[in-house]
Amino acid sequence: MLATNSPISYRQLPLRLYQIGPKFRDELKTRFGLMRAKEFLMKDMYSFDVSEETARETYAIVSVAYNRLFQQLEVPFVKVNAATGMMGGSVSHEYHYVSPVGEDTLLQCSSCGFAGNSEVLDSQADSCPSCKSRDLKDVRGVEVAHTFLLGDKYSKPLGATFLNTCGKPQTLLMGCFGIGITRVIAAALEVLSTDQELHWPMLVAPYDVCVIGPKQGSREQPAAEVIENELLLNVGELCGHQELLHDDRKELTIGKRLLEAKRLGHPLIIVVGAKAVQQDAPKLEVHLSRGEKLELDLSEALKLVAEHSHYKKSLLKGSFQPDKDESKSQSVGHQL
Repeated sequence: MLATNSPISYRQLPLRLYQIGPKFRDELKTRFGLMRAKEFLMKDMYSFDVSEETARETYAIVSVAYNRLFQQLEVPFVKVNAATGMMGGSVSHEYHYVSPVGEDTLLQCSSCGFAGNSEVLDSQADSCPSCKSRDLKDVRGVEVAHTFLLGDKYSKPLGATFLNTCGKPQTLLMGCFGIGITRVIAAALEVLSTDQELHWPMLVAPYDVCVIGPKQGSREQPAAEVIENELLLNVGELCGHQELLHDDRKELTIGKRLLEAKRLGHPLIIVVGAKAVQQDAPKLEVHLSRGEKLELDLSEALKLVAEHSHYKKSLLKGSFQPDKDESKSQSVGHQL
């Protein structure tokens, strides 16, 4: 597209073009379900700059944005030096979730956090290339994002140019950046979940709160439903009604609905059962996604929902400081 419209003006640069859409990979043998599905959702971006210096600046800016995204998801990840491979270029980094089902072998330093793909590092190395520590180990990683500094590998043969300050045509310098959206979700679940329950990153959980009311025909149903309706109204106002799942299948026992809710991994599950209508100290059961169970009164439960919602909003806003070193160096991978 840029070659067809060349030459563009240097005033239009830097230029970053991205798309989010489905891709298809003709795998001979697909594995790991969504993790290596033939069809997947991908975010691709290509950057165009006037010089090697500005191209590296763009690479650093996008890398900081990628770091921030993966920090927001709160799934432990490593950024590693990687081979440029078929894409080519001079600099390449991969973002990995460490998991036994990963297809890549990574060399990781426990002392300084350095990590590298075995494709570019000697897997038999006895010391860390960064800090020289001997505390190295091989781990398996699932690649969820990849960045490349391409230079003029594609722009030069295709004739993608811009007019410089002297009015003369000059080759555009490129970068390439990709995130496997569906793979991020699948790999995050693989890393965080157990064999019995899903555990979602907070920002991608389908719902924030699941409310389970009393069983149909139970003695506590009439009184408990009053509390249930009040709870639904208040929770919806606190976190947004679209973030609230009401399991109203009251023909099923509370225990069966609770078991299913835990398996689905909702961050907060609030049960309005017999304890909610006891005379002396009415309590709601609140189940957290990591297996913790609390017994709280209505106001305490709503306070917990409000705290959850506030923290989620702070993650969305990115109200934390990224690693300052990430914007300065592209030669060393860090565990974040």
